Amino acid sequence: MTVGVLRNLLPCLIAVAGLALPASAQDTNAPAAATAATEEAAILPRFRHIDVGGKPASFVRESIILLIDEDFPPFSYAGPEGEPKGIAVDAAEAACQELRTKCQIVLTSWEALSGDLNGVSNVVAGLRVDDKALARFQPTRPIYRAVGRFAVRKESDITQVTPELLAAKRIGVIEGSGYEAWLKKNFADAVIVPYPSLSELQEALRTAKVEVLFGDGLQLVYWMRGGASQECCKYIEGGYFDDASFSRPYVFLIRRGDEELRQAFDYALDQLQETGAFAKIFARYVPGRFW
Repeated sequence: MTVGVLRNLLPCLIAVAGLALPASAQDTNAPAAATAATEEAAILPRFRHIDVGGKPASFVRESIILLIDEDFPPFSYAGPEGEPKGIAVDAAEAACQELRTKCQIVLTSWEALSGDLNGVSNVVAGLRVDDKALARFQPTRPIYRAVGRFAVRKESDITQVTPELLAAKRIGVIEGSGYEAWLKKNFADAVIVPYPSLSELQEALRTAKVEVLFGDGLQLVYWMRGGASQECCKYIEGGYFDDASFSRPYVFLIRRGDEELRQAFDYALDQLQETGAFAKIFARYVPGRFW
C-alpha cells in the first residue's frame, strides 16, 4: 500500500534516545502490549532516511545509559514486574547489541524527564522535541512518525478520500488536535465534528454519529482490533504525513557535544531498519497494520 499525501505534505520521519510523542500518549487507550503480533504488522514503512556513510570509524564504550518514559505505551512502559518494555526499549537494546555495548535502561516519570537533565551523560527517550530540549540534546534520525488515517464503518460506501468526496460528510476528530487543524485546512467543505476525548471519538464512529473518523493510525489499530470497537470499522486506503500538524517524530536524544555517540546510535538504528529487525520489534507490540 502506498502512502497517500494531500497537497504538499512532507514525507520525512524520526526516532529514539529522546522521545517525541508524549502528548498523544496521554490519550491512547492502547494496551501495554499486543498479545500476538501479526505478519502484516511486520511490514513496516521505512521511517528513517539511511546515511550510507554513517558507519563510525570506531566505537568502544562499556555501556550506554538510557533514560526513558515509564508510562508511554507501546513505546515504553513498566512491565508486570517493573521491567522496561516497549518498542523504544527493545530498539535501544538492539542498537546497543549492534554496537557491542551494554544498554542500561532506567525507567522514570514524565515529570522527571521534562525536568533538569543537565547531568545526563548519554541518551534520553520520552521528551518532546522542542527548543528547550534541543538546546541540551541532539536528536537521532526518526524510528517512527505518526501516520494520520481515515476510518469508516464497515458498511460505508466511502472508499476514497478527496475533499470533493468528503464534502458535507460528518468527520469526527479530537478537539484541538493537529488532526483537527489539518482537516480544517484540507477539507473545508466537510462537517468537522470535534470530540474532547479519543474514546468519545471512537464511540461516535461506532454508533454512526459521524460518517468518518480522522486520527492517529497507531491509536486506531488497537481500538479496531480490540473489543471496544465491536469490529465495527475499517480504514480507508491511504495514510497521511504532515510535519506541521500531527506527524511528530519519535527520536532518541543524545547529549550535545557527544557526536561520536550520536553517529554510532544512528548507524545502529539504520541497521535495525535495513535488516528488518525494527519491523519485528514493532510487530511484538502492535496488533495489526495501520499504514
